[in-house]
Amino acid sequence: MKAKKIRTMLVAIVAAGTVAPIFAQAESLESLQEQESSVLQQSQAISAEVQIALTDVNNTYSEVESLKAQIAENEETLEQTKADIATAQDTIEKREAVVAERMKDIQVNGGATRDWTVLLESANIQDFINRAYAMTMLQNLEKEKIDSLTSEKEKLETLQDKAEATQTSLTADQQSLEEQAKALDSKISNLQTQLKDNESTLAKIASSKEAEESRLAAEKAAEEKAAKEAEQRAKDEAAAAAKAEAEAQSQAAAKETGASSSASDSASSSSSSSSSSNSSSNTSTSTNDSSSSSSNDTSNSGSTSGKTMMMESTAYSYAEAGASYFTASGTDLRNNPMAVAVDPSVIPLGTLVNVEGYGVALALDTGGAIKGNIIDVHFDNEPECLRWGRRQVKVTILE
Repeated sequence: MKAKKIRTMLVAIVAAGTVAPIFAQAESLESLQEQESSVLQQSQAISAEVQIALTDVNNTYSEVESLKAQIAENEETLEQTKADIATAQDTIEKREAVVAERMKDIQVNGGATRDWTVLLESANIQDFINRAYAMTMLQNLEKEKIDSLTSEKEKLETLQDKAEATQTSLTADQQSLEEQAKALDSKISNLQTQLKDNESTLAKIASSKEAEESRLAAEKAAEEKAAKEAEQRAKDEAAAAAKAEAEAQSQAAAKETGASSSASDSASSSSSSSSSSNSSSNTSTSTNDSSSSSSNDTSNSGSTSGKTMMMESTAYSYAEAGASYFTASGTDLRNNPMAVAVDPSVIPLGTLVNVEGYGVALALDTGGAIKGNIIDVHFDNEPECLRWGRRQVKVTILE
């Protein structure tokens, strides 16, 4: 009876030993799942940042184009003002030359005497007053013309100064916006790098999870099998001991027969144990071979930054009947609408591109009809797709 109790305790200890490692490994698997969840959340946050940055860079490029138009318009105004100033200056110089010639004539030929002669030849006092008034008006009118031209010239010069200041300010604003656009391009590139790093990390975590789950399953199966075998051996040994004890109390003649039967049972138990051991070994070998044959291949495609090409463009939308919300790369178009579909052999997926008339977007999708130099831009509604139609566009690879 004591031997039976000891065997029962041994079985319980073996069973307890099989459970403890499983809990320890479960913590490792839980840690991998937490890491995966954290990286996925980070990737979603980065994707949202990419969309915000794409919107900002497109707005910035739009502002740059608007400033360029203002600069061109202001340049025309500036040139016209300079021409008007030159014309006014020429007119002033001509009138001043006429006045100077008249003054010279007065000094040389006694022009003042002639003026007095004209006045003295008046028929009466009224005629004298009229002639004096006319001469004064002519002199004042000439002076007013010169003063008016001088004032106009000063206004034009003020306008020129203002136009030049405006031109300087617009040029500075353009440079500032272009620098902002470059910074946003760099930010998008860095965010893409982070996304690629996260994708690589997720792939490694997935591989580790798969290996850990396989190992845990194999370990659990082996431990359960070992526990069953240990329990069975304990039962067999207890039965054999009980049988031997009963037979020891039998008659001397029956004792010989009992000994032969016990020997036969022991041989059968040994054969069963050997068969179970071989089966366990084969199962373990098969599991190890299966685990070692699992592998993951990762391939990365690159693109040439700054490359420009002319492509035929169409448009599509997730809002179209039968369309999916998700791209070929798994991106949700509802959260990331600034996307284009490309032929990966021409433009690799994940490439940042600037599509003429559309803006900066990521190559996130493919399509059965998207072959060669064809690009399909995405809109979040069908009317925009219809307005876009089919057109030739210039595509610049930014990163």
